[in-house]
Amino acid sequence: MAHRPTVTLPLDSPTRMAGIPSQRWLFHPVDRQAAQKLAEAVGISPLLGQILLNRGLSSPEAAQQYWDPNPAQLPAPASDFADLPLAVNLLDQALEAQQPIAICGDYDADGMTSTALLLRALRKLGGKVLYRIPSRMTEGYGLNSRMVQELHQEGFHLILTVDNGISAQEPIQLAKELGLTVIVTDHHDLPPQLPPADVILNPKRIPETSPYRGMAGVGVAYLLAQALAEKRGDPVLGRMALELFTLGTIADLASLTGVNRLWVRQGLQLLPTSRVEGIRALLRVMGLLSPADASPEGLRPESIGFGLGPRINAVGRIGQAGMVIKLLTTDDPTQADQLAQRCERLNQVRQQMCARIESEALEQIVQRRRDLRQDRVLTVLGSPERKWHKGVIGIVASRLAERYGCPVFIGSQSRQGQISGSARQGIPEFNVFVALEYCKDLFHKQGGHPAAGGFSLAAPDWPALEERLRQFAALHLEPEQIQPLVHIDIEASLAELNLELYQQMQHLQPCGIGNPEPIFCSRNLHLLQQQCFGRSSPEGNGSDKSHLKLLVQEDPPPQSASGTRNRPLWAIRWRGAELYPLPERVDLAYTLKAKTWRGEAQLELEIAGIRPAQSPQVLDSPPPPIPLSPPMPKIHSQPATSASKSPSELTLIYRPAPRPTQPLHWQPVERFSTLLPQAQGTILFYGFRRPTLSFHPSRDPSRVVHYDRPQAGHRYDHLWLWSWPPSLEHLKWLLHYSPSDSLRISVHSQRIPLVSSEGLRQQLRQSLHSEDKVDLLRLAQQWWLAPQVLVAGLRSLGYPCPDFGPTGSLAEELQAQQDWYGSSCQDVAALLKPE
Repeated sequence: MAHRPTVTLPLDSPTRMAGIPSQRWLFHPVDRQAAQKLAEAVGISPLLGQILLNRGLSSPEAAQQYWDPNPAQLPAPASDFADLPLAVNLLDQALEAQQPIAICGDYDADGMTSTALLLRALRKLGGKVLYRIPSRMTEGYGLNSRMVQELHQEGFHLILTVDNGISAQEPIQLAKELGLTVIVTDHHDLPPQLPPADVILNPKRIPETSPYRGMAGVGVAYLLAQALAEKRGDPVLGRMALELFTLGTIADLASLTGVNRLWVRQGLQLLPTSRVEGIRALLRVMGLLSPADASPEGLRPESIGFGLGPRINAVGRIGQAGMVIKLLTTDDPTQADQLAQRCERLNQVRQQMCARIESEALEQIVQRRRDLRQDRVLTVLGSPERKWHKGVIGIVASRLAERYGCPVFIGSQSRQGQISGSARQGIPEFNVFVALEYCKDLFHKQGGHPAAGGFSLAAPDWPALEERLRQFAALHLEPEQIQPLVHIDIEASLAELNLELYQQMQHLQPCGIGNPEPIFCSRNLHLLQQQCFGRSSPEGNGSDKSHLKLLVQEDPPPQSASGTRNRPLWAIRWRGAELYPLPERVDLAYTLKAKTWRGEAQLELEIAGIRPAQSPQVLDSPPPPIPLSPPMPKIHSQPATSASKSPSELTLIYRPAPRPTQPLHWQPVERFSTLLPQAQGTILFYGFRRPTLSFHPSRDPSRVVHYDRPQAGHRYDHLWLWSWPPSLEHLKWLLHYSPSDSLRISVHSQRIPLVSSEGLRQQLRQSLHSEDKVDLLRLAQQWWLAPQVLVAGLRSLGYPCPDFGPTGSLAEELQAQQDWYGSSCQDVAALLKPE
C-alpha cells in the first residue's frame, strides 16, 4: 500500500481542538415518553424505541412492520408499474418466436449485475440473448447510436436496456426508425423529454410513497425477470435472481428502504450458500468458503454482501465489465474460480490506484494551503503525468469528503486537455446536482444526484469551475459547517450496552444508505489504554499500524441494572492512528459490534466520532441561529430523519417587505470600475457572482465598500447591483436594511442561469426531507429564485400552500423569473413608486 501522509489542520485552526480534528455532532431530538411507549408495543429496549422514532416510525404498526417486515403487505408491482405487463408480453412474444434479444447494460456494479440477472433469466426461459456494454474509457455511459446500428445489422429485433436508457433520446429514436422494439429499464432521474421507447420501467415515474420507489436498476431488472418467469410458469428463477438483486443493490449503494430492505434482507441469508458459481468463487477468494466448499461457519450474511460489492464494483471501474458478467453467468466452477482470481487481482490494482491517488491528492492539498472554511469546497486536479484513473477518482473523492467534512470535486486530466471529474457531497447542506447545474455552462456533460455526480470539461475551464464552485458554496454553506459530520441517534451509558441489546439491534439490518447503522454517544469516558495496531481493516488494506484501539470506562463506573459493576469496553477507530495520543477523557460516538474471544461473545465499540470530553450543555447546544437580515440569509438544514413531509405538515414562512420611503436615484452601468474613482461615501456592492472591487482603502479613506449584506449602524450613499436580487420583495428588504438620506442605485443586470423545472423539484424534495417549515425569503435568496417560483415548485409536488397567493405553473414562474432578471431600471423603479 502506498504511504499516506498525515494531513491535519494546524492545532490553532478553528476546526481542531486538543489535537483532535473537530467534528460536528448532530443529535436527534429525544422523546423518552414516546420511545418508551414504542418499545413496550414492539417488545424492545427503550434505546431502540428512540432509534425507531429517529427513522420516522412513530406508530406501533409502522414500527412492527419495520421490525418484522411482511412481504404479503407489498402491493403488486403492476399496480405501480403500469407498463410492466406490456414489457412482459413483448419479451414473451420474442421468446416464443425465438427472436434474438440484446441487453444493453452499463459498466458499474448495478449495470453489470442487472445485465447478468436478465441474461441468466432469459437464457433459462429459452431465449436467444446477447449483451452489449459501452466502453467506459472511450464511449461513456449508456446506450449509444453505434450500438443501435450494429445490433440492427446483426439482426436483433428487441433491445432491452438495464440501468440506462432514460436519457438515450437519439439512440432510441434511431432504433425506432430502424424498426426495433425498445424496452427501457432504468432508475435514473427523468429528463424533460422521455425517449420514444415502447416501454419504460423506471421507479422515478411511480409515486414517491411506493415501496418500489428506491429501487436501483437491478431492482427493476429483478421485477421484470420475476414477472416474466411467473407468466411462463418457471418456479426456480427466484433464488438466483434474488442473490444477484442483493449483490447489485448493495454495490450500487441504493437506499435500503422499502422493498430494497425487505429483499436484501432475504437475499443476504442466501449468499453464504449461494448457487451462483461466480458468487461462490468470490467467497472462496475472500476466504469465506473453504476450497472444498464447506458451509461457512460463524458468518454474518450482511458482511458477505458488503464484502462482495466492492470487488464487483472495482472491476467495472477499471474497464473490465465483461469479466464480471462472465463470472456471474457461468455454471463452470473452474472458470468461475479463474475469473474470481482475476477479479481479485484487479481489485488489488484498484486499491493501489486509490491509495496512490489519495496520497497525491493529500500532498496537493497541503501544498496549496487553501482555507477550507473560506472556500467551503475542496477541488483537486490530477495532471496528465499523474495518470489518475477516472474510474476510481470517485472513491478518492468520497474519502476526502469524509476526511475534511466538505464537498469535494476531483478531476483527472488527459494529455488531450480534457478533464473527467467526480463530486461528492460531504455534508447534507450541499447538493451536488444543483451545484453541477449552477456550473453547467462550463461542462461538456454533467449529471448526478444530491450526494454525488460526474462531469467533464476542457482543462482551460478548470480555474473558472473552481471559482464558480466557491461562489456556489459561499451561497449555500456557513463556515462552521465545514467539518466532518456525525449523526448521533441517542446518548447511552456503557452500563446500558449488553449482548441482549446487540441481538435486538440485528432486526435493524441490513443497514446502509437510507437505513443507517445506529450511532450511540457516551460522555466523559476514561481512557485506560490506547494503542496503535496494524490488524487489517475491513477494506483489506494490510497491516501498517494505521488503526487505534482504546480501552474505555465510565468514571466512576456506574452500577448496572443487575447490581454488578460495568466492565470497561474496547473501542476501535479504523485509520485513526494519527489521533494518538488522546487526552485522558473523551466523548465517543460509536456503533455497537460483537466479536468472539476465546469462545465468549464480547461487545466492542466501532468509533464514528471522538472529541475531548465536554459538558452536555456544550455538546448539545445547536449553532446559534442566524437572524433574518435580508438580502443574504441562509437556510440551515438538519439531517434527514424521515420521508418527505406530507402536504399538511409543511409550514410556509413569508414576510412581506415594507415599501421604501427614501429617495431613490437609478442608473444602468456597464462597468463599475468606471464609477469607482468618482464614488464617495459608503457603497453596498451586491449581486450574483459579483466581483471584488480593486482599490486600497488605506490610500483612499473617502470611500468604504461593504459586500452583500448591509451592516448595522451604517448609512449608505450607493447601492451597486451586479445583478437584480431574486425578486422585488428581496429588493425591498435590501433597501429597508440600507438606510440612506438619498440612495444612488447603479445596476449592471448580470444574467443569472436558472435551474430546470425537474432540477428544482429534485432540489425541493431533498430540502423537504429535513424541513417541516420553509422560510420562503431565506430559501429563495439561497437559490436565487423568487418565492413565487418556490411555491409553484411545491405545488407541482402536491403541496397546496394555501396561505400563499396564486401562482402560475412552474414553467410559467421560471419564465417570469428570467424576465425579472432582464428588467430595466425604469421597469423596477416604476414598481417601487409610492402608491
